[in-house]
Amino acid sequence: MIQHSGRDWIAMDTQTSTPATGKRGQLKIFFGYAAGVGKTYQMLEEAHQLQERGVDVVVGYVEPLARPDTMALVQGLARLPQGMSYKGMTVNEFDLTAALKRHPQVLLVDELAHTNTDRTRHQKRYQDIEELLTAGISVYTTMNVQHLESLNNIVEGFTHVHVRETVPDDFFDQADQIKLVDLDPKDLLERLKMGKIYRPDMAQEAMQHFFTLTTLSSLREIALRRMTMRLATRQETTTENLLVCFSGSETSKAVLRSAMQLAHAFSGNITALYISPRIAGAKPSAAVTANMRLAEKLGMQVAVLYGEQRAELIAEYAKSNHISKLILGAGNISLYNRLRYRGSIIDQLNQSLPEVDKYVIPHQKAHRRRRWQWPEIYWQDAVRTMLILAACTGVGLVLMPLHVAQENIILIYILGVLLSALVTIGRSASTVAAIVAVALFNYFFTVPYGSFASDPENIVTFAMMAVVGLLSGSWTTRLRRQAADEAQQTQRTQILLNASHELEKAQDLTDVLLVIGTHVQRLVNRDVFLYPRQGDKLGLPFKLPGSTANQLTAYFTANERAVAAWVLKNGQAAGRHTDTLPRAAGLYLPINGVQGNPPVAVLGIAMQGSSSIDFYTRTLLNSIIDTSILAIQRVQEAEEKRRVAKLMHQETTRANLLRGISHDLRTPLTTISGNADMLVHQSDRLSADQRHGLYQSIYADAVWLTGMVENLLAMTRFTDGKIVIQREPELVTDIVAEAMQHLHPEASKHHLRTAINDDLLLVNTDAQLIVQVLVNIINNAIQYTPAGSHITVSARNEGAMALITIANDGPHIPEAEQKKLFELFYSKQQQTSERHGMGIGLALCRTIVQAAGGQIGVYNIDPQGAAFYFTLPRYQEKEGA
Repeated sequence: MIQHSGRDWIAMDTQTSTPATGKRGQLKIFFGYAAGVGKTYQMLEEAHQLQERGVDVVVGYVEPLARPDTMALVQGLARLPQGMSYKGMTVNEFDLTAALKRHPQVLLVDELAHTNTDRTRHQKRYQDIEELLTAGISVYTTMNVQHLESLNNIVEGFTHVHVRETVPDDFFDQADQIKLVDLDPKDLLERLKMGKIYRPDMAQEAMQHFFTLTTLSSLREIALRRMTMRLATRQETTTENLLVCFSGSETSKAVLRSAMQLAHAFSGNITALYISPRIAGAKPSAAVTANMRLAEKLGMQVAVLYGEQRAELIAEYAKSNHISKLILGAGNISLYNRLRYRGSIIDQLNQSLPEVDKYVIPHQKAHRRRRWQWPEIYWQDAVRTMLILAACTGVGLVLMPLHVAQENIILIYILGVLLSALVTIGRSASTVAAIVAVALFNYFFTVPYGSFASDPENIVTFAMMAVVGLLSGSWTTRLRRQAADEAQQTQRTQILLNASHELEKAQDLTDVLLVIGTHVQRLVNRDVFLYPRQGDKLGLPFKLPGSTANQLTAYFTANERAVAAWVLKNGQAAGRHTDTLPRAAGLYLPINGVQGNPPVAVLGIAMQGSSSIDFYTRTLLNSIIDTSILAIQRVQEAEEKRRVAKLMHQETTRANLLRGISHDLRTPLTTISGNADMLVHQSDRLSADQRHGLYQSIYADAVWLTGMVENLLAMTRFTDGKIVIQREPELVTDIVAEAMQHLHPEASKHHLRTAINDDLLLVNTDAQLIVQVLVNIINNAIQYTPAGSHITVSARNEGAMALITIANDGPHIPEAEQKKLFELFYSKQQQTSERHGMGIGLALCRTIVQAAGGQIGVYNIDPQGAAFYFTLPRYQEKEGA
């Protein structure tokens, strides 16, 4: 239950949601034609049947009406509380948060078309049910036919009641089951008279208005027809593409709803097309925006084109999208528009699209004369027009004493009208400029001068001047707008093209997200930020270059993060200017990856204190996000391939290790076993020197095995990614001294020395791992050089790095072998040792040194000898600050 005020509602309302199970719930709608036919009653009856079969059924919400038979069925079923504090009183409302937390198998939610209070997560109850289905909860719900969006105007036509609460057709059609609950209208009226539906006073009023035999019969017929259409279309494949054209008029709502009915009848896809005379990207009027939302609510795809020649644009769009049926409204066309567009749109479309079926929807309402609206006036236009006409007048006054013909002065004013059309914003500026130009010419250049009185013979001149000025100004304005329209469309198309090219170059998911965020930020001209997905949760947000950190602080609060988490979980947009959590400061959009998988990130747009994003920009924004899906799939597939390759490499490494172990451990283990057997069974026959030799052999083999196992374990940890470099300032002298304490016993047969000039040389590294590197390299020198050889460990400062070298005066290493020495399982065959290693030690050295930020290598020393070297980052004082 929500009782908090302020902004805490967001965090509380979203963070308690139960994670989705991965399987979508099933939706069953009990469908009727009027209240009282028994929808809720049958829903509750089926709930009891499910409960008897062991199904976890919970009543989420049942309309609290005075129907004893219905309310009696609620008894015996688990029920969620539906009382909610709202504006100082308790109201009955469905608790979505409690339902998600309870997470039953089946939830009963009455009144699908209900509008929620503004304190809930969603504006509509069907949106609550959509979230329940996404969370894996099956839902039983009820609705009447008059609440279906596409039938709204039809029902209003004969009931004279405007139904405000509606359900989108696409949501209704996506239901897994729809059960028609039918009852004869006469029986329904009888139930109403008996008081089984409403109280007697309410029943009497209902029978005088909505509950009449004629109205109920019509509603029943529509419900039966809708169900028949659903049964027919669900068995057909989609073959038709329908296009409906709409405008900002009130009658377009009826056209859109009727078009949706045709789409159901033909089982086809439908697109709603709006042709705007404005510049691309200009904000549409409130009426146009409302009709766009209605089209989207009906389940249509909305497209917008810009231009004056409507019939040509419609024909071009229909041909490019393979439209088979075109739906238009029967509007009244004025004589001016018939002349302007060369006949009616239908006449033009019959000529350009003869193969497309056309349906003209008559208006069910009388055409209302629109009130005159003054065109938008911009003060910049007024100033520019005044200056231009003043300049034209000044030029005419200068030329007047030179006895220049009046026709030339008229041309100067026409030129001024053209200039005004080029430099102004509003459509009416050139019209006003033409009228004012005529008045100025009359005042300054016709007799009597300085007066608006004029000879009647000049009327024709004034009229022609006005007509020419109006036409030229109108054409110039149109050309300028078309040029601006094309430029803006080119710019936005370029944004999409650049985004596509950069997405193709993206190497990982971070690159993809940065490309999306950068181009969206340029497109919407607002700050943008991203929440990447980390496991099943929302990761830390990161800002894009150019974002203002101080302005984004309000978008990183717990409440805003909760909204982003909801978007990540449900894969739907939420936040400002949406129907879900609209009181949030930002607009949050999911960035989806592979179909069927959850979003990979959430895109946040700073919307506080700004208007909504216009339709054209929103469409382009969605196009950028949709384009990124392929890039996301590509990088995810590449990451998966790398992961599989890494696993295969690990498996190959493990197999090689097992083979190496079985081969290389056999000799020392056999030696140890044989020597130990002799000591156990023949000790009394051996001399003290012989026993000491056997002990020494066992010890040497044990030391060799210990070193090999340590290298084996270290390499396995590195391969599995379990070792992390712990960087600390360490003295090189200490590291070398520690390594000298862990050398092979054979070291006593060689001459070892150190040459470190700077006793205070510090490196920033993991001392324990570097000790292992030194031990492996020095033991390698001991193993591959003859007894009595000299081995020198030196270190010196090399700028930002420390260079450590292990040199010996043994034999040279061939260049071909130098390139292979640091490869895993490569082992040089030698004649100075009884056994060779598994080829792990030097490979481990390279792995450790590279992980520590250094390089490793080997080179020969003239005239003889070889030197192994590696570098480590020096410790800088600022690193420790």
